[in-house]
Amino acid sequence: MRVIVTRPQAQAEPLVARLRAAGIDAVTLPLIEIAAACDLQPLHCAWMALPETTLAIFVSANAVQYFMQARPHGAHWPQPLSVGSPGPGTSAALLAAGVPPAALVEPRPGAAFDSEALWQRLRERDWQGRRVLVVRGENGRDWLAEQLRSCGAQVDFVAAYRRVLPHLDAGLRALL
Repeated sequence: MRVIVTRPQAQAEPLVARLRAAGIDAVTLPLIEIAAACDLQPLHCAWMALPETTLAIFVSANAVQYFMQARPHGAHWPQPLSVGSPGPGTSAALLAAGVPPAALVEPRPGAAFDSEALWQRLRERDWQGRRVLVVRGENGRDWLAEQLRSCGAQVDFVAAYRRVLPHLDAGLRALL
């Protein structure tokens, strides 16, 4: 039996390597690619608004990567800013990018890696009048934003990346 991993190339390769190490015939077939947002101006504006932001939620490691790459010259990470992460991959990317561990809010150990589990960690806080930034692709995490809004938060979104069709060479097309 062969396992085909269809995640973006950068995320598929480590998983395929682990599967192969376990003796499983695994290959990558990325059916989506992740690219930087076409317009960096909203990202620059989001960076400049971080000092007035209570919580920045990053939906994925891709969101972290492309948001950090878009940092305008002279912009600094504000220390009191809390940072939400839905799971360990995003948390690892945030820590590698220099986010202080004490700022990180993530699902409890043993919980699912999703918005609902992150909300369990956030729902007891006072969100009235607080500003929250959700860093994502073109869409996603609307449910979590609605929960925060229902508690009085002002939620803004910024697209740090976009999903594009992959370039499939002859070998990948044959695998299809």
